[in-house]
Amino acid sequence: MDATPEGLAAPAVADAHTDGRAFFALVPDDDVRRQFSALARDVARRSRGRGVSGDHVHLTLAFIGDVAATSIPALRAIGDALPRVGAMLEFDTLGAWRASGVAWIAPQEIPAPLNDMYVELRDALARAGFPVDVRPFRPHVTLARRCVQPLPRAGCPPIRWRVDRLCLMGSQLRPEGPVYTELAGWPLTVVY
Repeated sequence: MDATPEGLAAPAVADAHTDGRAFFALVPDDDVRRQFSALARDVARRSRGRGVSGDHVHLTLAFIGDVAATSIPALRAIGDALPRVGAMLEFDTLGAWRASGVAWIAPQEIPAPLNDMYVELRDALARAGFPVDVRPFRPHVTLARRCVQPLPRAGCPPIRWRVDRLCLMGSQLRPEGPVYTELAGWPLTVVY
């Protein structure tokens, strides 16, 4: 297997025998998860969609896609090298992507430490040969899918999230929906 400049094994491209998909995400504590979950139920009801389960609430920093199990150590090494600075996020804007039928909540402002982590993660993944999204970083939490009547963009009572944990997540798609597994996690220090 070829080595990347950092000496990590080159990522293995997934095939029909992979362990699943992987992504880096921020995962809230139980209290914030409950707040998102309650809002998801309300938004799903109003938009006639399917609310996201509280167990699935997260903010994706980088979606990698299908990876072989042999790539997980390289992804963990990337996570190990990231800065350990968290942030306070205030989610205060509801919106929807009509084409995909997804309702979401997002912060109006992105704290610099979170944006810096995103840029460093994206660059590290690219250097290691993993696919990266080149679109601007727009942090959001998905509230509902398959929305028949997506809600218009609007302000909402804020949900405050002390972002103090980064995770490498595995995802397997099943008929009943995705199943997430934490593959690695790193604590973050929130500086006020």
